[in-house]
Amino acid sequence: MFAQSALRSSRALPSRILTRRNFQVSSKRLEDINTIVYGHPQEGVYSNLPFKVKNRKFIPFAVYYWGVLGFFFAFPFLTSWWQLKKSGAFNQTEE
Repeated sequence: MFAQSALRSSRALPSRILTRRNFQVSSKRLEDINTIVYGHPQEGVYSNLPFKVKNRKFIPFAVYYWGVLGFFFAFPFLTSWWQLKKSGAFNQTEE
């Protein structure tokens, strides 16, 4: 009875250790690869955004933001007007 329980625990134990070790080693290797490829990440305010907010050279961020927002708001109205103009809906006929 004791031999079977010892055999079961010895079978399960190495696999648990190996998977745990492999996971730790792979995460460390991945971390090393990320620092080699991508370098060290910047820290601080606005560093996690995919666009530049501060110290923009050409167009200030507020102008860019409201310009894009205004264009995408006006786009359906402009395209509807264009299609109506092409169809002749705005042509005034004298009756």
